[in-house]
Amino acid sequence: MASAPAPRGAALATLLPLVLGGAVLLASGTRAWPAWAAVVAVSVVSGAVALRRAAPPKPHSAPARSAPDEGGSAMYAMQRPVRGVPTNGLPDDVPYTLKVTTRSHLAVIGPPGSGTGSEAVHIPLTGHNLVFSLTADGPYEVTLVRLEARATRHASLVADGISMAHRRVPDMVYSPDLLESIQRSVEAFEPLKRPDFEVRLDDGPATVRPVGEDAPPLPLTVPGGESATLVLTPVTGSGAWVHWRLEAEIECEGRTHTPSWDLTVTATTGMVVHHPGGGRTSTPVHELYPDHWDPSAPAPEPGQDTANERFEVAAHISADGTGVLRGPSRPDPDPEPPEGLRLREAGDRHLAAGRVREAADAYRAAAEAGSGHGAFALGKLLHEQGDLVGAERWYERAAERRITAVFNNLGMAALQRGDTDRAERWYRRAMDEGDWTAVDGLGALMAGRGDDAQAETLWKLAADNGQPNAAQNLAVLLNRQGRTAEAEALWVRAAEAGNAGAAVHLGFLRHEAGDLKEAERWWRESAERGNSQGAYYFGVFLARAGRTDEAERWWRQAAGRLGDPENFTGSHMPTERGFGYALVQAAASGEALSAYELACLLDDKGDRAGAERWWTAAARAGHIEAVLRVAQVAMNDHDDLDGCLRWLRIAVEDKRTPLERLATAAGALHRLTGGLYDGTRPDNPDALAACALAVDAYERLHGQDATAYEQPYGQVLDSYARLSREAGDLGAADAADRRLSALGLRPG
Repeated sequence: MASAPAPRGAALATLLPLVLGGAVLLASGTRAWPAWAAVVAVSVVSGAVALRRAAPPKPHSAPARSAPDEGGSAMYAMQRPVRGVPTNGLPDDVPYTLKVTTRSHLAVIGPPGSGTGSEAVHIPLTGHNLVFSLTADGPYEVTLVRLEARATRHASLVADGISMAHRRVPDMVYSPDLLESIQRSVEAFEPLKRPDFEVRLDDGPATVRPVGEDAPPLPLTVPGGESATLVLTPVTGSGAWVHWRLEAEIECEGRTHTPSWDLTVTATTGMVVHHPGGGRTSTPVHELYPDHWDPSAPAPEPGQDTANERFEVAAHISADGTGVLRGPSRPDPDPEPPEGLRLREAGDRHLAAGRVREAADAYRAAAEAGSGHGAFALGKLLHEQGDLVGAERWYERAAERRITAVFNNLGMAALQRGDTDRAERWYRRAMDEGDWTAVDGLGALMAGRGDDAQAETLWKLAADNGQPNAAQNLAVLLNRQGRTAEAEALWVRAAEAGNAGAAVHLGFLRHEAGDLKEAERWWRESAERGNSQGAYYFGVFLARAGRTDEAERWWRQAAGRLGDPENFTGSHMPTERGFGYALVQAAASGEALSAYELACLLDDKGDRAGAERWWTAAARAGHIEAVLRVAQVAMNDHDDLDGCLRWLRIAVEDKRTPLERLATAAGALHRLTGGLYDGTRPDNPDALAACALAVDAYERLHGQDATAYEQPYGQVLDSYARLSREAGDLGAADAADRRLSALGLRPG
């Protein structure tokens, strides 16, 4: 813009919609007005958009005038918010130190040659901090007698760019080369301080006025060896480049000095709101950064600034301003060595033939031979088997080989482990590579944190960019908020795009509306697409209609994805494309639910062995009712006390176990203790083990309802104390007695 105002002005007019998030939608070809409105609403005030740095312009001998708020050709991440100001007219031998610095969150960049030198000029925005620091270096006091200001000239503002501070890393950074400078900007960010004095540059003449009754009065005396700091804030409404001078009068040891500082300021932000349908309005700095001082408004209270809650976008734009550039071309993945490629392709063949173990061995060998794709494939295999630690190890190996598709899966694995900070980091790296799947995953993370507003924004963006699972997740959110019509429209859209999970929800909606034919259609469709939740609910629908043979077929198909129930190696993790946009606990997965229902159906048919196999599979996936059933089978069918107690301990320790089921198990354990007790033996290990578990169960129950469970809790504690003494464990017996005393009961 510095050398060619007309074309550069046109570029800026198309650049600024990016500040609103508009370029995100332009790049994706989105034309839906609701999406535009959402991005405008969340992006306009954030201003946290970094744009491509223009090539350094040539010096200007006579720069053309630019209209206010048609400012620079580029936007930079501010990494030096604090800048020193040279002092004029002060001898070197004064016994005090005088320092003046500026701190601003937004500055206009004047091109080289536009100021007094050959370097670009940093012009801070109105309301910034001007920090005046005076230190008495020796034993003598120093007095600041007065401060005066005057505007020296108003010049045309020809901007070459805008420098903006970042409170945090934006939610979406499209260009990886922006990340480093934005991160440095975030590290340097500090809120501005409330000023002690306003410098009213628009007054005639300019004035220095105290702000509030607590402003320190002048003259200000600084005792020897001490320091004093004043915060001034220059205020102007002028869109020009305002040059001004600050002068001070200082007395020390009978001498008077009048140092001065030459400064600049402007009210032109270079930021404009472009509205859908046409029209634009200038954006003042106070809207972008509320801690920039605004004398016409009260100072913001702590925590009042909500800008951090807004969705922020950072990207480069194309030269014509019509789309998003993804920054410099990214390096391709490391080439696969011939041996690594051969082994990885062998793994693909094994996997296609169902030879999972052989595939894993081949992928591991490929990764060791330098194949990033082999490491990625092995990570996915382990991820599907529930080995998150192993999956992440190989995913990271793939990431080192620049397999960018792995970033999303690393985010998913971290999210499944509950490490949301790590998940967010990987999701954002994936988003920087243009992976809309990761945008969907970050939406799930935000929803898990309770940030529905940001989750909705992310899912809308991802859905508008072809992610049917994002539309499905957004629909779940909207339905939970009571926006059923919006949710149904999105589910239909997602289901028609092939999302089987959306079809499950449509089945629910139709069933609740009494349209059983449509409910059956959608559940069947989701089941036929391989969705285990759909297969489970379709099976329930069929079983209630008396079509148990059909129900059994669908439940077997879904439950079979848990693996061989007799050789189960871990909890199920979602294996749908994209690695689980809708996070479901293994215990609530369609596979576990189907396994449990299948077991109950087989038990009703008299197939006890088949029922036990599938109850065990469901129990190993965390299904609590299945856990209790397997414990019962272990004791009643196999006289396996150890197995029974092992499964019951899982139920006792799982907080999802309903209290009434836990109470039933606790009572059974206490009765079992009595049945196992043999008074002729000095120790009763089986009875003691059952009683110890009963104590744990009743302790949980007592914590939930002390009145209802105090008596049985006391009884089982008394039994445990007696058994522990007979076994010679006096420490355990004494501990049980103390717990009895805490209940107000006397040990038996």
